[in-house]
Amino acid sequence: MTDKAYQVLINVCEIPEIKKNARGCNEILGFISSIAAAPVQVEIEQWMPFLWAEDSAPSFSDEQTAVDFAAAVLQFYEQCLVCYQQLLPLPLPTEQWLDQELQVTAQGRLFAAGYLSAFHSIEAVWQSLDLQPGSEAEQLLQTSMLLLSKLAASDSDETQMQFLFSQLPDMPEIVDLLPALLSKLGHFSTQDIAYA
Repeated sequence: MTDKAYQVLINVCEIPEIKKNARGCNEILGFISSIAAAPVQVEIEQWMPFLWAEDSAPSFSDEQTAVDFAAAVLQFYEQCLVCYQQLLPLPLPTEQWLDQELQVTAQGRLFAAGYLSAFHSIEAVWQSLDLQPGSEAEQLLQTSMLLLSKLAASDSDETQMQFLFSQLPDMPEIVDLLPALLSKLGHFSTQDIAYA
């Protein structure tokens, strides 16, 4: 697996009709990373439509574009699973997530928003795990969600959120932590699942 495992998907997302109709590429990367970490396997037909902008139905002007998009999505999804199974850090474009002032970029916010969006769409499945309060698994899940929330909404106006965010690591540390932390979360949630 190369360090640029996400590059094929990013390239496909630059195809004009996909760029126009699909969610932003970093949001797609986040969504897929989250879906791949689900405690149960979610069939691709259930989540693929979420990769498109809210008012757009998945459609392509030609079959090859559809095939290329689906292949790139599946390739990244499968790479996420491999990372989760082998506890390897997720291959993510983290170098794009901070600007020169070490502030979160739109790419970083979109990744976090995509991950959280997918998580909330299957939150009932996570809740069914009935994690013990204070357990390592529960702490791992809470930490991941908090760090992603800070990345997604670093400029939140809510006083309570600002206080919570101030207790978390600085952005460069969060960006460094997330690929391995999310892989550990995915490893925990998928280790008992037999993927075909």
